[in-house]
Amino acid sequence: QGTATILASVFIGINNFFSGLIVRPQQMTGLWQFTYWINPGHFVYEGLCMSVFHNDTRKVIVSEGSDYYIPLGCDVTYANSDCEVEVHTYVDTFFGGLFHRDNIPRDAIILGCILFAVRMSTFLALKYFTYSGK
Repeated sequence: QGTATILASVFIGINNFFSGLIVRPQQMTGLWQFTYWINPGHFVYEGLCMSVFHNDTRKVIVSEGSDYYIPLGCDVTYANSDCEVEVHTYVDTFFGGLFHRDNIPRDAIILGCILFAVRMSTFLALKYFTYSGK
């Protein structure tokens, strides 16, 4: 049971780190892109963000000096002052344009396949492996 607890906490940490929650997808380059694309959390996070923030027209205030000030075009429109952009525009810039609403069905299918694979692996492990001292 102690090993399972340790492995679960390691998996949760890796899932959070490589899902795009802590490190944004556009910052993962080289081999790290592989970890991003195989991570189930990536598909959950993308689906959640895109279903919540797609076409959200509320305003976000972006201050000068922010990492997103120039990519959002605030330096041209609002030189030396805060600028306001819509939430969906900010979210698109935040994720480097890599999260799309069109990916939600794909995300659901991939998550369903992962769930099926894990359930089948659990079933087979319980059926064929025994740790009792018989």
